[in-house]
Amino acid sequence: MAYAAKPTPAPSAPPGKTGAPASQPALAPKVTAGQRDFCNLVSGCGLPMPQGYCPDPKFIPKPDFKFDSTRCSEARLLNSRGISPGHPLYGYNLYRFLGMEYRTLYVVEDELPISQERLAYLLADLPLSARLVSHFQNEPYTAEYVDAERRHFKGTKGKHLRGDAVLISGSSQEKRLFYFGYGIATVAWWTLKGPSLMDFSYYPDPSRTRILKYRMNLLVFPGNGVINGIMNLGLFRKVVLSKVKDVLNDITDTAKKLAVPGAAEKIQSALDWTPEEKKKISDFLKLP
Repeated sequence: MAYAAKPTPAPSAPPGKTGAPASQPALAPKVTAGQRDFCNLVSGCGLPMPQGYCPDPKFIPKPDFKFDSTRCSEARLLNSRGISPGHPLYGYNLYRFLGMEYRTLYVVEDELPISQERLAYLLADLPLSARLVSHFQNEPYTAEYVDAERRHFKGTKGKHLRGDAVLISGSSQEKRLFYFGYGIATVAWWTLKGPSLMDFSYYPDPSRTRILKYRMNLLVFPGNGVINGIMNLGLFRKVVLSKVKDVLNDITDTAKKLAVPGAAEKIQSALDWTPEEKKKISDFLKLP
């Protein structure tokens, strides 16, 4: 029977004299600003953490503010509506902005002289709405969908407002819509750009016909403290709120002008409106 030779142990060197390099601590992973905001928000608001998005929490710089009920309100609401931090289309970009340090909220509450059926029709076809507003209000609006599902659109209002947005949750049937997008706006002396989240809801006034009450929450994310200060100035806020109201008023004023006898007939006989657009206008006027 053969036996394998037992290897002779190598002589041990004195501690610290082995000649081998000392073991180094694991390098901290590089955390981008977007990851920092995303991961802190998801963790701070107690939301489900998608696998593979965030490193060990000890490597993530902590913010100087708290994720309280106010800061977490939009994130928790959208998560409850199925738009989670791990959503394949909107999750990361949406929640990283919700986690940014600076945020400014504009709230508009007013009423519109239009039926819910007609407003829902116009909201469901933004290119037609833009074409009608441009025709009746002498204010150049444009809108076009960039996806087959007609959820993602880009548009302009004159020379002072342009951007794109996607309907991430809600519908006209629910009477509540959430849009997330990126825009460039010229307000008074400033031209600002950045992401925003809009929560628009409306409901009929039970005491009056063809009157809708609405509330719009527009949340924007200034990139630094200076811009945040500008966007919270009283003058700036007043101008922004008036411009938001102007858009909705233009839409409802257009609907009223279109309903005036003879207005639709002029469009039906015009050569610069397509047969499809003319049919849509006829369908619109059949609504209550």
